[in-house]
Amino acid sequence: MKRTLRLTAAALAVSLSLVGCSMDSDEEPSSNGTSNSGDSAGSGSGEATGPVEDLSVGFVAVNLNSPSINGIKDQFVEAAEEKGWSVEVFDGQGDQAATNNAASDFISRGVDVIVNNSSPNAQMTGVMKEADAAGIPFVSIYGGFVEGVDAEIGTNEFINSTLMTAEMANRLEGKGRVVKLNWTVLQALRDRDAGFKAVMSENPGIEVVREIEVKVPGQVDDTYAQLTNLLQSDKEIDAIWLGWDELAPPAVRAITEAGLEDKVFAVGFDGNSFAWDLIREGSPYKMEPANPFPLMGSKAVETIETIVGGGTLPSKVVYMKPCLVNEQTVPAEGEEPDWENCAFFPGDI
Repeated sequence: MKRTLRLTAAALAVSLSLVGCSMDSDEEPSSNGTSNSGDSAGSGSGEATGPVEDLSVGFVAVNLNSPSINGIKDQFVEAAEEKGWSVEVFDGQGDQAATNNAASDFISRGVDVIVNNSSPNAQMTGVMKEADAAGIPFVSIYGGFVEGVDAEIGTNEFINSTLMTAEMANRLEGKGRVVKLNWTVLQALRDRDAGFKAVMSENPGIEVVREIEVKVPGQVDDTYAQLTNLLQSDKEIDAIWLGWDELAPPAVRAITEAGLEDKVFAVGFDGNSFAWDLIREGSPYKMEPANPFPLMGSKAVETIETIVGGGTLPSKVVYMKPCLVNEQTVPAEGEEPDWENCAFFPGDI
């Protein structure tokens, strides 16, 4: 079935004490009110006018090799199929052009909704125009808001990054030598990069020794090789900042093999169980904000149901709340954080 929608959202000026700048995109959005879910499953959307059944969804992701992105996909598919929707998934395997082409193909085949999982929306504006012309909603998870997105679900990664980077700087007492590893293709990772640079600009006593752009695919092996080479030649590194926690196991391995496990610590992002294992074991990987990936997929389904069902969203951007995971808050093996009641700031622990 074909459903036509046009969202109407009042422009909402967002004033956050931690954020004073907008994130990168190839286009400047004209208005993008944001809505913070009070808890990770909190209200980010209005009520739909009735049940929405028999939807066909074209679901694209630039790189399902990432555990976080793949986890979002799994939760979305599960929640959508519980409602009787059909979901066809395309994995771009790191190829943005192929991802865009797949989304365009879904549109030409007449799906009811396009969902983008973590591909940079700024690189999909042509797809959005095609979807708009066909009357097909374009919903994204972790793609970064740009004009043409009907709804974006995620967390505020600039805020996440400023918190993590500030905590790293605090543990260093404002002085030391750090290394950053990231892949600045995805919008969330670019937002984290911007947060890192903002905090480092206010900490002149901390030297950023190297900023490494990790190769993707192959990010695990590349991280290990890059850090092994670096730590063999420079034993005076104090901390390592990782753009996402899939890089934590190879980073810990490189640190340990260099004999620096009592000197160098690492911080990261996302919230995968293998990273929590490292924190729980007392490894050099010390902390991260854990994003509610288990709930993001279902939040996207809820948002689509609102849009297609004739409801209205208070905002085109729905921010969900992360949980701070460190030595004090890491959940027991096999468990997850209490997404509703967890602490985000260290002072709340």
